[in-house]
Amino acid sequence: MSRNRKTPKNAGNPKIRKDRSAGGRISSEGFTGLEAAIVLLAFVVVTAAFSYVVLGSGFHTVQKSQAVIYSALEQSSSSILVDEVMYIRNSTTGNIGMIRIYMRSPHSLVPADLSKMTISFATPEGYCTIEQDSPLYDNGNPPAAGKWNIYRNTGSDAGKDAILLYNGDYAIILVHLPADRELEPGDEYWIEVVQPLGLSMFISRTVPAQP
Repeated sequence: MSRNRKTPKNAGNPKIRKDRSAGGRISSEGFTGLEAAIVLLAFVVVTAAFSYVVLGSGFHTVQKSQAVIYSALEQSSSSILVDEVMYIRNSTTGNIGMIRIYMRSPHSLVPADLSKMTISFATPEGYCTIEQDSPLYDNGNPPAAGKWNIYRNTGSDAGKDAILLYNGDYAIILVHLPADRELEPGDEYWIEVVQPLGLSMFISRTVPAQP
Protein backbone atom coordinates (compact mmCIF):
# COMPACT_ATOMS: atom_id res chain seq x y z
CA MET A 1 0.00 0.00 0.00
CA SER A 2 1.56 3.19 -1.07
CA ARG A 3 1.34 6.38 0.89
CA ASN A 4 0.45 9.60 -0.76
CA ARG A 5 3.26 12.12 -0.28
CA LYS A 6 2.25 15.69 -0.21
CA THR A 7 4.22 17.91 -2.46
CA PRO A 8 5.27 21.13 -0.70
CA LYS A 9 3.68 24.21 -1.97
CA ASN A 10 5.75 25.97 -4.58
CA ALA A 11 8.20 23.04 -4.59
CA GLY A 12 8.17 23.04 -8.31
CA ASN A 13 9.10 26.67 -8.61
CA PRO A 14 12.92 26.82 -9.17
CA LYS A 15 13.02 30.53 -8.59
CA ILE A 16 11.71 30.12 -5.06
CA ARG A 17 14.23 27.36 -4.32
CA LYS A 18 17.10 29.48 -5.59
CA ASP A 19 16.15 32.46 -3.44
CA ARG A 20 15.70 30.29 -0.38
CA SER A 21 19.05 28.63 -0.96
CA ALA A 22 20.77 31.99 -1.36
CA GLY A 23 19.12 33.29 1.78
CA GLY A 24 20.34 30.29 3.75
CA ARG A 25 24.04 31.02 3.22
CA ILE A 26 25.94 33.33 5.67
CA SER A 27 28.29 35.68 3.82
CA SER A 28 31.74 36.44 5.43
CA GLU A 29 32.55 39.42 3.24
CA GLY A 30 31.20 41.96 5.75
CA PHE A 31 33.15 40.49 8.67
CA THR A 32 36.38 40.41 6.67
CA GLY A 33 36.12 44.13 5.95
CA LEU A 34 35.45 44.90 9.63
CA GLU A 35 38.46 42.89 10.77
CA ALA A 36 40.69 44.68 8.27
CA ALA A 37 39.47 48.04 9.57
CA ILE A 38 40.20 47.01 13.18
CA VAL A 39 43.71 45.82 12.27
CA LEU A 40 44.41 49.04 10.37
CA LEU A 41 43.21 51.14 13.30
CA ALA A 42 45.37 49.16 15.73
CA PHE A 43 48.37 49.61 13.44
CA VAL A 44 47.82 53.37 13.33
CA VAL A 45 47.55 53.56 17.14
CA VAL A 46 50.70 51.49 17.68
CA THR A 47 52.62 53.54 15.11
CA ALA A 48 51.56 56.80 16.77
CA ALA A 49 52.60 55.51 20.21
CA PHE A 50 55.96 54.34 18.87
CA SER A 51 56.55 57.70 17.17
CA TYR A 52 55.79 59.49 20.45
CA VAL A 53 58.32 57.31 22.30
CA VAL A 54 60.98 57.92 19.64
CA LEU A 55 60.40 61.69 19.71
CA GLY A 56 60.50 61.75 23.50
CA SER A 57 63.77 59.83 23.51
CA GLY A 58 65.20 62.24 20.94
CA PHE A 59 64.25 65.30 22.99
CA HIS A 60 65.78 63.72 26.11
CA THR A 61 69.02 63.00 24.24
CA VAL A 62 69.19 66.57 22.95
CA GLN A 63 68.67 67.97 26.45
CA LYS A 64 71.42 65.75 27.88
CA SER A 65 73.77 66.80 25.08
CA GLN A 66 73.07 70.46 25.80
CA ALA A 67 73.73 69.92 29.52
CA VAL A 68 77.07 68.25 28.73
CA ILE A 69 78.06 71.09 26.39
CA TYR A 70 77.14 73.77 28.94
CA SER A 71 79.03 71.92 31.67
CA ALA A 72 82.12 71.60 29.47
CA LEU A 73 81.99 75.29 28.59
CA GLU A 74 81.67 76.23 32.24
CA GLN A 75 84.60 74.04 33.24
CA SER A 76 86.85 75.23 30.44
CA SER A 77 85.96 78.87 31.04
CA SER A 78 86.65 78.87 34.79
CA SER A 79 90.31 77.88 34.63
CA ILE A 80 92.93 79.51 36.85
CA LEU A 81 96.62 79.80 36.02
CA VAL A 82 99.59 80.20 38.35
CA ASP A 83 101.84 83.07 37.33
CA GLU A 84 104.43 83.18 40.08
CA VAL A 85 105.44 81.69 43.43
CA MET A 86 107.25 83.69 46.11
CA TYR A 87 108.52 82.87 49.61
CA ILE A 88 108.36 84.61 52.97
CA ARG A 89 110.82 83.73 55.71
CA ASN A 90 109.89 83.13 59.30
CA SER A 91 111.70 85.90 61.16
CA THR A 92 112.20 83.62 64.17
CA THR A 93 113.44 80.38 62.58
CA GLY A 94 114.82 81.77 59.32
CA ASN A 95 113.01 79.04 57.37
CA ILE A 96 110.36 79.51 54.71
CA GLY A 97 107.13 79.92 56.65
CA MET A 98 104.74 81.24 53.98
CA ILE A 99 104.31 80.84 50.23
CA ARG A 100 102.66 83.40 47.97
CA ILE A 101 100.88 82.03 44.90
CA TYR A 102 99.92 84.54 42.20
CA MET A 103 96.85 83.36 40.27
CA ARG A 104 94.93 84.81 37.36
CA SER A 105 91.94 83.92 35.23
CA PRO A 106 92.93 84.53 31.59
CA HIS A 107 89.74 83.72 29.66
CA SER A 108 86.91 83.27 32.10
CA LEU A 109 83.28 83.37 31.00
CA VAL A 110 82.22 82.96 34.62
CA PRO A 111 84.23 84.12 37.65
CA ALA A 112 86.17 81.46 39.55
CA ASP A 113 84.99 81.00 43.13
CA LEU A 114 88.19 80.88 45.19
CA SER A 115 86.29 79.79 48.29
CA LYS A 116 85.61 76.43 46.61
CA MET A 117 89.32 75.62 46.23
CA THR A 118 91.12 73.06 48.37
CA ILE A 119 94.90 73.21 48.84
CA SER A 120 97.21 70.35 49.75
CA PHE A 121 100.91 70.55 50.61
CA ALA A 122 103.48 67.76 50.40
CA THR A 123 107.20 67.17 50.83
CA PRO A 124 109.22 63.95 50.64
CA GLU A 125 108.58 63.63 54.39
CA GLY A 126 104.78 63.79 54.26
CA TYR A 127 101.49 65.26 53.12
CA CYS A 128 98.96 67.59 54.72
CA THR A 129 95.85 69.60 53.85
CA ILE A 130 96.02 73.37 54.25
CA GLU A 131 92.67 74.56 55.59
CA GLN A 132 90.92 77.82 54.70
CA ASP A 133 91.33 80.65 57.16
CA SER A 134 88.35 82.59 58.44
CA PRO A 135 87.67 85.14 57.14
CA LEU A 136 88.97 83.97 53.80
CA TYR A 137 89.74 87.54 52.72
CA ASP A 138 91.09 89.76 55.50
CA ASN A 139 92.32 92.94 53.77
CA GLY A 140 95.95 91.88 53.44
CA ASN A 141 96.40 90.16 56.80
CA PRO A 142 98.22 86.80 56.75
CA PRO A 143 96.40 83.59 57.70
CA ALA A 144 97.06 81.52 60.80
CA ALA A 145 99.65 78.72 60.68
CA GLY A 146 98.45 75.71 58.70
CA LYS A 147 95.86 77.77 56.80
CA TRP A 148 95.53 79.78 53.58
CA ASN A 149 93.65 82.91 52.61
CA ILE A 150 93.17 85.40 49.81
CA TYR A 151 95.87 87.94 50.58
CA ARG A 152 94.85 90.23 47.74
CA ASN A 153 92.42 90.32 44.83
CA THR A 154 92.71 93.09 42.25
CA GLY A 155 89.02 92.68 41.53
CA SER A 156 88.15 93.74 45.07
CA ASP A 157 90.03 96.99 44.47
CA ALA A 158 87.41 97.74 41.81
CA GLY A 159 84.51 96.87 44.12
CA LYS A 160 84.08 93.24 43.05
CA ASP A 161 83.56 90.31 45.40
CA ALA A 162 86.96 89.41 46.88
CA ILE A 163 86.40 85.64 46.76
CA LEU A 164 85.63 85.70 43.02
CA LEU A 165 88.38 85.88 40.42
CA TYR A 166 87.16 87.60 37.26
CA ASN A 167 88.63 87.64 33.79
CA GLY A 168 91.67 89.92 33.70
CA ASP A 169 92.11 90.06 37.50
CA TYR A 170 94.68 88.29 39.62
CA ALA A 171 94.73 87.13 43.21
CA ILE A 172 97.47 86.37 45.72
CA ILE A 173 96.89 83.19 47.71
CA LEU A 174 98.97 83.14 50.88
CA VAL A 175 99.76 79.69 52.29
CA HIS A 176 101.01 79.68 55.88
CA LEU A 177 102.85 76.41 56.44
CA PRO A 178 102.52 74.49 59.71
CA ALA A 179 105.46 74.98 62.04
CA ASP A 180 106.73 71.44 61.46
CA ARG A 181 106.47 71.83 57.66
CA GLU A 182 108.60 74.92 57.15
CA LEU A 183 111.04 74.73 54.26
CA GLU A 184 114.75 75.31 53.93
CA PRO A 185 116.79 76.15 50.81
CA GLY A 186 117.05 73.09 48.56
CA ASP A 187 113.87 71.45 49.88
CA GLU A 188 111.43 69.99 47.37
CA TYR A 189 107.71 70.51 47.83
CA TRP A 190 104.42 70.12 45.97
CA ILE A 191 101.21 72.10 46.20
CA GLU A 192 97.96 70.91 44.65
CA VAL A 193 95.09 73.33 44.13
CA VAL A 194 91.81 71.57 43.36
CA GLN A 195 88.88 73.44 41.84
CA PRO A 196 85.33 72.09 41.64
CA LEU A 197 85.24 73.40 38.05
CA GLY A 198 88.13 73.58 35.66
CA LEU A 199 91.51 71.91 35.83
CA SER A 200 93.39 71.31 39.06
CA MET A 201 96.79 72.95 39.43
CA PHE A 202 99.90 71.10 40.52
CA ILE A 203 102.89 73.18 41.64
CA SER A 204 106.24 71.42 41.93
CA ARG A 205 109.16 73.51 43.18
CA THR A 206 112.53 73.41 44.87
CA VAL A 207 113.29 76.22 47.31
CA PRO A 208 116.18 78.25 45.88
CA ALA A 209 119.30 78.98 47.87
CA GLN A 210 118.32 82.63 48.24
CA PRO A 211 114.50 82.79 48.23
